Amino acid sequence: MHFCATCDGPFYKGLPVAVIGGGNSAAEESIFLASLTEKVTLLVRGDQLKASQVIQEKTLRHPKIEVRFHTEVVRFDGAGGKLKAVTIRDLQSASTEVIHPAGVFVFIGLTPNTGFLNPDRIRLDRWGFVVTGHDLVHGGERPTGFETREPGILETSAPGIFAAGDVRAGSTKQVASAAGEGATAALLIREHLKSA
Repeated sequence: MHFCATCDGPFYKGLPVAVIGGGNSAAEESIFLASLTEKVTLLVRGDQLKASQVIQEKTLRHPKIEVRFHTEVVRFDGAGGKLKAVTIRDLQSASTEVIHPAGVFVFIGLTPNTGFLNPDRIRLDRWGFVVTGHDLVHGGERPTGFETREPGILETSAPGIFAAGDVRAGSTKQVASAAGEGATAALLIREHLKSA
């Protein structure tokens, strides 16, 4: 199971894969994977793609992409650390089927765990991700505390509070990047405390 087609797609050259999701990411990654793999089966729970119109058309017309609407994953089966089968259910007929992709790529969206933050103190974007750095002052009102200085690269709208990883707006949603941002945030906090 994978969450990055560009990272792991080349491992499946010439093999069938499945993609789970119906938005822009799922459709775009399906198109990318179709350039490498034998076939892409796109599993969509709803009755249509939620991707942009251009991406929808490219996906639906692609000869190597089969889009299965009203479909949910019931079970993954594997052995020896490898995926062997995926059981799917047709949501209209309730019938199940077993498919055998060599790999599965999951693009079902991300809901950040930011509900505990006070949005009056920590600025969030419209999807709930934490806004940091230059994005806090670019094209918007400067947060209190940044009248005389620019916010640090990972600093939130609350001076001295930093955010890193997937919760941050504009992050790459990759483990390696999140770990790097975490280390960077720790160094920035140390520097902030020295100047406080």
